[in-house]
This record gives sequence, C-alpha cells and structure tokens, in this order.
Amino acid sequence: MPFRRKNKFRPIFKQFIRLRENIQNRQKVLKFKKQKWKLFLKFYINKLRNVKKFKSLDHSRYFVTKHGTRGVSYGKRFRDTLHAGKKLRGVYGNLLKKHFKRKIKVALSTNRSSLKNSIRLDSTFLKIFEKRLDTVLYRAKFAPTMRSARQLILHGKVYVNQVQVKTKAYELKCGDNINLNLNCLELYENCILHSIKWAIPPKHLVINYKTLHILFLGNIESTNMANEFSFNLRLPKILVSYPRQ
Repeated sequence: MPFRRKNKFRPIFKQFIRLRENIQNRQKVLKFKKQKWKLFLKFYINKLRNVKKFKSLDHSRYFVTKHGTRGVSYGKRFRDTLHAGKKLRGVYGNLLKKHFKRKIKVALSTNRSSLKNSIRLDSTFLKIFEKRLDTVLYRAKFAPTMRSARQLILHGKVYVNQVQVKTKAYELKCGDNINLNLNCLELYENCILHSIKWAIPPKHLVINYKTLHILFLGNIESTNMANEFSFNLRLPKILVSYPRQ
C-alpha cells in the first residue's frame, strides 16, 4: 500500500511545524493554542497577510537565490529537497517515500517515450497525482481533505461510470463520469458551502453541484495548477535530486 497503515488515524499537524507550512490549508490550525504552535502561527499569519499570496506561483520555475554563497552547501540543498518532497507528499495525503520515488520514475519514462516534446516533465508528474480519484473528489470540493475523500471511496459512496469503486488510487481516464451516493448529501453540501467561497475547481473538471456529478476531461496540462497550491512546490529540485535520497 502506498499509505502508512499505522498513521491512518493519526493527526498530521505536527509535520506542519517542522516544514513551517500549512501544506493542506487546514483552517483548524488557526485555533490551536498550545505553546508549541505559537511560533508557527506567527509565521503563518504573517504570510497570509503578505500581498504576495495573491500572486500565482510558477511551479515549473527553478528559483535561484539572490546571494551567491547562500544555500549552496550540500546539507542545505539536501534539506531543501527533502522538505520539498515531504510537502508534496503531504498535499496528496502522506504518500510513502518509495511510492513517491516510483511515480517520479514513471513520469521520467513517460516523458522520454512521448512523441510530443512540448509536454513538460513537471506537468507529466503532477498529472499522475491529479488523475487519482481521491484527488479529483478533493479538487471538486466534495470532501474537505484528502483523508475525507478516501473515506468516501472506501465506504462505497463513489461511482465511476455507474460502477462502484473502492480503490483510493483509482486512475481516471478522459471522459470518465463520477457520481456520489445521495445518502451523504448533507455532508457534501456543508463541504461545498464552506469551500466555494474561496476556491474555484480546476478547468479539467466539469462539475454539476445539483446532481453531484463530475466529468473528468483529462486536460491537466492546460490547467494552471498554481492556484491549487499555496506554496512553491520546487518541482525541478524534486524531480532531479529527490530519487537519489
């Protein structure tokens, strides 16, 4: 399994302190009052107040420091790559490191064998995770978190092309139609009402919130994924250095 069984019901907020980033945009973090959260909340609230948060980030861009002698040591580069990988794994529900490295190899082999040289490696890599069923439910705002989306799938509330699917990592294809069981209608409505105020679903999904249907278009390459992440993913650094760790 690509997920840690022992961490299935364990809170994941402690890793936010080490990474200094609210990687899953959990609003619950703002209500924490323990001493260990004070420094993190101070840093995070100041970041939310920053005007730069409204500027979309180009996740395929490789950022270079302004200072030539800063951040060039092996330890610093290793730590930055390790933290970047942990953040991206946390966004998609704490994937195992070996599963994450396997997907990097799949993206590399897919990009090499593709006849279209215009397809970027980072787009190929993100497409592997964005076409997962649990990710699509989360992007469509039918679940507040990745964990909640997986619970809906495991309990048999999700259907793909009128067939019940209980596989969390089910990979969708272009034209797949997803619908949800109406027994949890109140849960879906609460999630949509609290999410639609601040976020818009990506363009590769056609969503009907009245009938609870999702049409997966598959054109993830043409979707600007910068709006789906609140921090820089550092994808070039992950794709180049992460498999060696």
